[in-house]
Formats: sequence, structure tokens, C-alpha cells
Amino acid sequence: MYEIGDAILSSEEYSQKYLPLLENRLTPPRLKHSLDVMKVMIEITPIYSLDGRQALIAGLLHDIARDMGSEHQQEMAERPGIERKYPCENHPVYLHALVGAHLVRTETDITDKSVIDAIAFHQHAGNGGNSDTPLSQCLRFADILAPIQEWKGMKKFKSVVYTGRMEEAALLSSGWSIEYLRKHNVPIHPNLAKKYETLVEKLKVNSAFFERY
Repeated sequence: MYEIGDAILSSEEYSQKYLPLLENRLTPPRLKHSLDVMKVMIEITPIYSLDGRQALIAGLLHDIARDMGSEHQQEMAERPGIERKYPCENHPVYLHALVGAHLVRTETDITDKSVIDAIAFHQHAGNGGNSDTPLSQCLRFADILAPIQEWKGMKKFKSVVYTGRMEEAALLSSGWSIEYLRKHNVPIHPNLAKKYETLVEKLKVNSAFFERY
């Protein structure tokens, strides 16, 4: 059994149903990351008035397909039920989220659309309309705050997230995600770019804003 602070996973439901599913799919570092993301989601649930069960499950299972080989991901993506709207979604960075949501929907008892959508969109800021929910946004925050390796600005970002400044946190996470993707030659998802541009305009920030972090 894994030790995770409040130990919500010690309940029969989560320990018996979901951890074995991850243990068979993820490397030890990725499994630890998933548990850490879940812990962050539990901690920020009251700050953003999230549903505790949704937050816990989305955090735990968000990377269920992350360690799947790219060829296997592509094969899975051809199955019914996985919709790709943009060519960039064929890249493993985005595809693992879409495939992961499909696995959660088809291989677990989870039917909650909010959870499944949050997993599907945790790399690219929703799929248009109102799909980028507080749950989805908080999952991106938690993903950043539970990295396999720490990064510059992490402590300041945590302060923003844990004091309930959602729009500021969303702007920072979007900006950093875009910077990371460019550095690694990954195409920028149109919805992520739109999210960033909308927040920059709404919050009226310039490059100096990011220099503080």
C-alpha cells in the first residue's frame, strides 16, 4: 500500500480498483507523479470548491496512458470514441490525454463526464465552449506542481494556486506550457494558445509579469 498523507487511497474502492490499473501501465516515477498530482488535487479541492471525488480520480488517473508507446497510442486513437479535432492532437503530448480518457471510460467503472473530460483536455485547455472547467484547470495546475523534477518558479506558482488566484495560475500555466512545448518542438494546440491570449488581454499583462516568477 502506498503512503500518501491523508491516505484516501486506503479505501477499498481506490486501492483495489484503480492503483492496480496504474501499476500495470506506468513506470515507478510516473506512478509516483500520478499519486502526487492526486495529493495536490485533494489539497486544492476546498480552495476551488471542487468535488472531492472528481478531483481525486482525475488526479490519480490523468496519466494512465502516458507511458504507452507512441505506436500503441496511435493504434488506440483509431478506435471509436476518440475524437481528434486538430492535427497536433496526433502528437503523444496531446494524444496520451485523449487515449487516457478513453481508457478510463472503457476500462473502469467511471462514467462521470467531468472527470473524463478533465483527463482528455489536461494538456490543451479544453475543447472549445465551456469545456475548460475548474476541475480541468486545477488538474493542469496539479500536474505542474507535482513534477518528476522540480523547476524554477515552482514555489511561487504554488503560492498563486494555493491562494485561489485561478486566472493568474491559468495564465502562468498556459504561458509556461507554451514555452515548454516550443522548446521541445511540439506544436502548440490552438485552444491552449487561445486560452493564453484571452488571459493576457483580460488581465492586461506584459512580459514583465512572467519575470516575477
